[in-house]
Amino acid sequence: MMKGRNLINAVGIPLLLLIIIQGGIYYSIFILIASVVALGEFYTIMENKGAKPLRWMGMASTVFIADYYYVQPLTSAHDILGGVILIIILTCIWELFSIKENSSLNISTTLSGILFISVLMCTAIDIRQFDHLMSTNLTLALITSVWVCDAAAFILGTAFGVKKIFPEVSPNKSWFGSISGLIAAEIIMLAFHYQGWLGSYFTLHDAIALGFISGFFGQIGDFTESLLKRDAGLKDSGSLLAGHGGVLDRFDSLIFAMPVSYLYIHFIMHI
Repeated sequence: MMKGRNLINAVGIPLLLLIIIQGGIYYSIFILIASVVALGEFYTIMENKGAKPLRWMGMASTVFIADYYYVQPLTSAHDILGGVILIIILTCIWELFSIKENSSLNISTTLSGILFISVLMCTAIDIRQFDHLMSTNLTLALITSVWVCDAAAFILGTAFGVKKIFPEVSPNKSWFGSISGLIAAEIIMLAFHYQGWLGSYFTLHDAIALGFISGFFGQIGDFTESLLKRDAGLKDSGSLLAGHGGVLDRFDSLIFAMPVSYLYIHFIMHI
């Protein structure tokens, strides 16, 4: 009988693929829930450093951010900045009347969680909406390439890796594994391109760039989360996913790969 890590893989992977293919509101709700849980885990990490973040502010902000990426309203820079200003002011006012210790740490933790988790992770909703409008499969390509990158880095790094890349942050990861993961990510993205799965809007140069984004920045996201956990003296961000740690542990690579891809398609490709 399957249990723990194997059960999560057997159920979670097909379910996630189904949700990605379905897209729309179902995928957006999934990303929203994952973002809320990941944000809660981030706040728990920071509580180990003595912070007392305003969880309700972070969760409420995440809902509005996810809705923005899903609806994609025609808003001006003033509208967006107005929302940011409102979140900052409300956070400060609430902390003022809460009369807690470490107020500056509490405020900065609350806001950094919104920026690091909610703003970055919810770009996955925008990219899936982009796929729907442009008849592309960038979401599936990015997630697949990140998965394969992680697997290749772990397997080949464990087998052949000697020189460690960030021993003070993630002592088990090597240069060989990291480079292998980057190459694997590029291979997956190129396979999507040559099979015509990526979409006609993307050229070969785009596929190479997106493969680099998923392979390089995905690993940077992994290292960044490891940095936070090590600083707080934790091994995992949570225990929700048996054998896998927390949601943040599973989505750490996408937290960087998705927003950098978002920047690429909207600011470099100008789509």
